Amino acid sequence: MSNKKTNENTQNDSRADKLKRYSIGSVILLIAIILLVNFLFDKLFGKGLTFDFSDAGQNSISQETVDYLNSLPADTHIRVVGLFNRPENVSGGQYQYIIPLLDDYVKKSDGKVTVEYISPTEHPSIISTLDPANAYDLSSKEDSFVIEYNGKLKVISSLDCYSYDENLYLSTGKYYIIGNNSEYTISNAMYALTNGIYSKAYIVTGLKEEGNVYVKKIIEGMSVEVEELQNSDTFTIPEDCDLLIINGPNSDISEKMYVAMTDYLTRGGKMFIAVNYSAHNTTEKYERINKLVNQMSINIDPVLVFENDPSYQLNGYQIDSVVSAAPDYTDYASMALLHSTYARSVRFFDNPNSSARTSSVLLTSESAATTQIDETGNAVENSTSALGQYNVAMYSVSGGPAEAEIFVFGTTNFSSDTYIQQYSMSDPNVEFFKSCVRKLLSSKITDTLNIYAKDIESYSIDASKATTSTSTVVLTVFMVIIPVILVAAAVIVYSKRKNL
Repeated sequence: MSNKKTNENTQNDSRADKLKRYSIGSVILLIAIILLVNFLFDKLFGKGLTFDFSDAGQNSISQETVDYLNSLPADTHIRVVGLFNRPENVSGGQYQYIIPLLDDYVKKSDGKVTVEYISPTEHPSIISTLDPANAYDLSSKEDSFVIEYNGKLKVISSLDCYSYDENLYLSTGKYYIIGNNSEYTISNAMYALTNGIYSKAYIVTGLKEEGNVYVKKIIEGMSVEVEELQNSDTFTIPEDCDLLIINGPNSDISEKMYVAMTDYLTRGGKMFIAVNYSAHNTTEKYERINKLVNQMSINIDPVLVFENDPSYQLNGYQIDSVVSAAPDYTDYASMALLHSTYARSVRFFDNPNSSARTSSVLLTSESAATTQIDETGNAVENSTSALGQYNVAMYSVSGGPAEAEIFVFGTTNFSSDTYIQQYSMSDPNVEFFKSCVRKLLSSKITDTLNIYAKDIESYSIDASKATTSTSTVVLTVFMVIIPVILVAAAVIVYSKRKNL
């Protein structure tokens, strides 16, 4: 009996040892298989198995871009060159939302888009290869991206691809990202090159304006080259100017500027002018700007528009309201009612010497009024007008063989850096502004790709391709939880079986 029990114990021990070795071997084999499969998938498929889990799809091109790329001929070759070595880790850096996005262009373009990273420091010849005539001064644009198609170039810096909190920049000297415009900027640069689009806009500076950072981004995204035109004693408008912009001046133009702009309109020039009625310019009557736009039968009044219709007021404020797009302009934005603040009245001016045809663009309710404000911010006595409907923006086109065109806005809510920073580059007001630019440049540009900016909820820039907590969850599940469950199951099975 003792021998039999000893034999059974020996057999049980032997079976337990086998089960133990089998369980340990199975776990080791499973881990080896996981590692091997991960290695092979990475080598064979690479970025093809990279997924963008971010809510806004920060690192994936939109269907609008995919459709555009699919519409190009099969032999199209758009070359993107980063003038730097590709970082091993883009997390938290200036290229975080750009480099992964460019990877997606390559992935979804069927070979029409290629991306390279070539440092001019290590390979100086890349500069002369891309720009033999040195027209773009690429040696001073290291760390930028060059998009090349059939010998034509567009240069994009990382700063062009984001929106920033300017107040924090001014107070800290650091860029805090609040919006991702990478796809808008890159896709429309490609669109311009492949469609042979070229036009030039100049923004007048030196009139105490607040700045034109966002307007420049918006117009450049529409395939228009933009330069600043500084106020000076030698002010002239270049011959290649297709659009002249005066955006939010707090002081009037000079006599020299008035003469040059008058000549520009005579030659069929296109202008966009936006002013407002703020604490910085309540006493400014813009006499020369008015003298200029009077030629186009428009006048800007030195009065503040206020809204009495509660349904037009925003948060109960009379000077912060909505305005309606006039019938001819309702398709300029996705909303018929748009946001106007601190607006001046813009009205028809009876110029008997002008053949210009004017039209209303933006209108108040029929219960609005205007008043003058003094330097202390108080209403001037007896200056309030009768209730009625007022223009906040007007358009005019001259007669004759060289047709001049002009938009005049009494509010800067459609083009100011302050407004765009607060409401984003996808705001309906910005859409409306872009439509006005298209109207003025209709003979020079076609419709651009309608790609929306993507909001970034946090100022911090997170990990690389999958940019939200979803990626962390996926990583945890596949790399931690599932292996732990398998190991635990193996231990439990072994523990149960060894006692059988």
